[in-house]
Amino acid sequence: MGEPIWEATEEPGRGLAARLREGRTLLVSPHPDDVAYSCGGLLATVGRPAHATLMTVFTRSAWALPKRLRHAGTRIISAQRREEELRYCRLRGLADYQPLGFDDASLRGYDDEAEISSPADTDNLRGAVEDAVATAVRASGADTVLAPAAVGNHIDHLLVHGAVRGAVREGTLVLFYEDLPYAGQHELADVERTLRNERGLLPYTDIDISQVVEQKVRGMHVYGSQTDDECVRETLRHARRTAAASRTHVEPAGPVVTAATPQAERVWTVASTAEER
Repeated sequence: MGEPIWEATEEPGRGLAARLREGRTLLVSPHPDDVAYSCGGLLATVGRPAHATLMTVFTRSAWALPKRLRHAGTRIISAQRREEELRYCRLRGLADYQPLGFDDASLRGYDDEAEISSPADTDNLRGAVEDAVATAVRASGADTVLAPAAVGNHIDHLLVHGAVRGAVREGTLVLFYEDLPYAGQHELADVERTLRNERGLLPYTDIDISQVVEQKVRGMHVYGSQTDDECVRETLRHARRTAAASRTHVEPAGPVVTAATPQAERVWTVASTAEER
């Protein structure tokens, strides 16, 4: 499998946080909550990014965790999710929120099994999603794009992953976060095998989130329509094992305060970009 790419950088986590703190960032989320779950620790270490936009692709849904809300219907659920997104933007100091308005898998006829076993190239929305994401990515002027790696093979995540890879122009750093809680539901070796062999990605850096875990969890709970204790446990378990698996010390992205249980998030990039570093 080769040596991890993060050994090639002196302070990778700190460097990425500084890049987000100073530049223009586009955070691409398949659904409301994916960014908070998957790279919310990184955002907490950044503080207030100079200019970050949260772009969510599938913003219409018929699914919610509380049964009362689930029975309220698509319009109410979608409105609740939008409000949660706006609250998260305020919490993390994100400058803009851009919902693309597509129906998620729950409204396109997928059941729980089909949404993680269906190929993206057969979905009727593929072309429209690719066009909308490409337009938004190019209009954003972002120098850094964070998008899903599609761990877990959820159809919506696969569509967004493919759309971003086809949209980003040369000169823009595109990084892929490990989708949570899905990544926490698979063995770490399987996650790495999927991202290396199926996605053609290499690790870009680990980010030490040990000191900001409570802030990350607070951000997850902003999404009350979708977050429960099991989801939080899976997310934090993955953060602990990611930190434990690092072969070198994971540099903190912010000031060291006190000792804490090591926890980390990891982002990946396309193999050609990683090999150029």
